[in-house]
Amino acid sequence: MSVSRRGLLGGVAAAATGAVVLNRSEAAAAAGDAPTIDSYRAQVVVVGGGVGGIAAALGALRTGVTVLLTEETDWIGGQFTTQLVPPDEHQWIEPSVGAQGQTQSYKNLRAAVRAFYKANYPVTTAFKSNAEPNPGDAWVSRLAADPAVWRTCLWNLLMPYMAGGKLHVLFGHRPVSAAMLNGKIQSVALKGPDGTTRYAYGSYFIDSTDLGDLLPLTGANHTVGREKGGAQSSGGTGELNNSNPTADPMDQQAFTMVMAVGYRRSTGDNRISKPANYEKHQPTFKTFFASNLFDPSKDYSWAEGPNFWQYRRVAALGSFYSGSHLEEVSLLNFACNDFKSGAILAVDDATRTANLAAAKELSLSMLYYLQNEVPKPSGGTGYPALRLRPDVSGTLDGIGKSPYIREGRRIHSIGRIFEWQVGVDNRVALTGVPDTKGSAVQFGDAVGTGHYWLDIHGGPKNPNGLWRRCYPYQIPLMALIPNNISNLLAGGKCLGTTHVTNGAFRLHPTEWNIGEAAGVVAAFCIKEKTDPRTARSSRMAEIKNLLSSQGVQLSWPTATRTKWLLPQGFRS
Repeated sequence: MSVSRRGLLGGVAAAATGAVVLNRSEAAAAAGDAPTIDSYRAQVVVVGGGVGGIAAALGALRTGVTVLLTEETDWIGGQFTTQLVPPDEHQWIEPSVGAQGQTQSYKNLRAAVRAFYKANYPVTTAFKSNAEPNPGDAWVSRLAADPAVWRTCLWNLLMPYMAGGKLHVLFGHRPVSAAMLNGKIQSVALKGPDGTTRYAYGSYFIDSTDLGDLLPLTGANHTVGREKGGAQSSGGTGELNNSNPTADPMDQQAFTMVMAVGYRRSTGDNRISKPANYEKHQPTFKTFFASNLFDPSKDYSWAEGPNFWQYRRVAALGSFYSGSHLEEVSLLNFACNDFKSGAILAVDDATRTANLAAAKELSLSMLYYLQNEVPKPSGGTGYPALRLRPDVSGTLDGIGKSPYIREGRRIHSIGRIFEWQVGVDNRVALTGVPDTKGSAVQFGDAVGTGHYWLDIHGGPKNPNGLWRRCYPYQIPLMALIPNNISNLLAGGKCLGTTHVTNGAFRLHPTEWNIGEAAGVVAAFCIKEKTDPRTARSSRMAEIKNLLSSQGVQLSWPTATRTKWLLPQGFRS
């Protein structure tokens, strides 16, 4: 069965062979006439083409159903690409240390990125012989690569299904409404770049957007910001790091407009004009860089630095043959350009637009500071040769297509993930077991694994944020299932975490695993004519076998469950 598309003249745009073909209205559109396709149908509709969305599509496709994948921008990849964020990963991610806490498809993606560099870039002999090379030699990511390479490798995973008529990708479309019947999604309306509203029909829908865009449209119960804290007996979360007696939707993590910046280790002046509100932001930059080294002129060891130019660098001169790469590239995303002055959720459209513009100006103000005023270890101030790289960002201004989102809406799932289930300090307080002998709760409905610290970047209501220990954890299926919508699954950061536990479940490999599990479960339910709740309660063993057969790790090795220390390179 192929993904079908309908035009205003009618007729399913799919041949009996399963290949997607053009009907009369589509042929007219292809010839240059006004677009006439108004609806799409697939067994699984994945809304959001980011990290979780790609994985959700792949999981569903591998399990044998058709998929429609929609994306608001014109790029797939989310954090990898449109948000300009190299993967934040845990210490067991690499093959040399066990390659744990990730799915096989995520391993394959990482391997494909490295293979692409070795096959297509003028990398050094040392790079080619290294089993785990890092193109940017970054210290926050073990695989800091150009967003274009991530996007290419993601496309390579999807293209066979597109060619076979099993997958259709719809760019430039954002969800604007949903048709509901008896707690079930019938269709989702999507506004296209031409202003036309198109409709997506499916048996199951997966929300893989970074902000949980489907939740308010479908009436899914959900939370924005911090929940009520305190004791569970009084309606709180019972978490160690949320004692506030009232909920606050504005207590959200900061978002960031990340910049792609190049630096040629020679003379040059690429200084931008001073942003209008620069003087307001300058003290923050001065404080941050007074205690954090920034020097693009040379490499530093961890003991010497750490050098924040190397923090998320994606092109290091040392990776390439001399003369083949004259400029390094780094994706600038630091605590001092996190936008903490406002939010893009729980605000009106005008405020959201203003806050996005202000966040861009904040990042540009930081660039101006780095070009002109940051102290240089060798004496003097500023690196005028720093320049924006629109070719890397895919935008006209060198800033990411999308903001780096750390926290969106979160579903009220049939079972949520709390700090006292995964946080080291909370587990110690609850159980009395020493931190080196305890572990996270082991879930009977686990559909994956992950690890990161409880990392909350300060926002409008809590500028200081949070940084707390977390055990290697499992991803429970219960957190992917909304409590009031029967054919919707969380396929990314909108799963049922709390404000606190979201800080550990929002990183690349975990988001990928969440999406992949959602895709597999949706396909299982379609093929077996069941639903997620029923399948979880009575057919969990079958789901686990299916996930395991596709390379999804369901639990951590016993020896790893008690470990939580992070090596060098940490905050996202």
